[in-house]
Amino acid sequence: MNLASAYEYCARQTREAGSSFYYGMRMLPPAKRRAMYAIYAWSRLCDDAVDDHTGADAASHLATAERIYQAAYADDYLASSHPVVLALGDAVRRYGIPQEPFAHLIRGMRVDMAPVRLKSQADLDAYCDDVAGTVGLMCVHIFGFRDPRALDLARDMGRALQITNILRDLAEDLARDRVYLPEEEMERFGYSQADLAARRTTPAFFALMRAQAERAKAYYARAAGLFSLVEPDSLRCLSMLYVMYRRLLDKIEARGFRVFDERISLSGSQKLRLVWGVLWNKRAIGSSS
Repeated sequence: MNLASAYEYCARQTREAGSSFYYGMRMLPPAKRRAMYAIYAWSRLCDDAVDDHTGADAASHLATAERIYQAAYADDYLASSHPVVLALGDAVRRYGIPQEPFAHLIRGMRVDMAPVRLKSQADLDAYCDDVAGTVGLMCVHIFGFRDPRALDLARDMGRALQITNILRDLAEDLARDRVYLPEEEMERFGYSQADLAARRTTPAFFALMRAQAERAKAYYARAAGLFSLVEPDSLRCLSMLYVMYRRLLDKIEARGFRVFDERISLSGSQKLRLVWGVLWNKRAIGSSS
């Protein structure tokens, strides 16, 4: 398999996943877009390993994903017949992406292989850094940045996006025995694990959810500083990712955090309006206002 075919494979995997990230990637120049597809195709292998499999089977699939990224960094990566190894190997060299975020994402995925209980807000931040901040670091290398502060802000954006996902997916994660709401926060608001298991929407539940939403907003506010630090040809992609998830958080709030009743998401028409808004906004500002 040649490099062009490998990148096309990754592009196809990204398109078929139906992720909101795809809208943003389409706004990048071709070379950066292909690199993002490679990152996404590899990260999907990690997600699918722990979401579609259990026990030893999940461990085996995650180990395969780990070997793939390691092979991409090997000197002989071009000898591989695996499309993700080829595309990822080219992307990490082209954009100088370090190995550390890949290793940390694998570490975060291993957390999801067992029942998840997080003790503190610091534990939640650490988890978000592993499963989302790492992807932010990969992306910001592809975007190109002018100041090392961009690395910290990319982590902040990862935390904002992941907390948004956690609020949206509360019911789905609970069914998988994963509770990402910190136990100390639950205790502070008087909401127990038994309440959560019974999906009780008490005043304590809504207070807990509002507190997490406010925390996510604080991370979004800090992450907005990233816009002035990345290369101009990446601004629309960054803005699309930022605005889409920030609006999703708004919608979760507007629906009164009724996440046990439905999986709250942006409709196709809402996403299309956001795409056109970003395309017509030459400054590509990430504000949700």
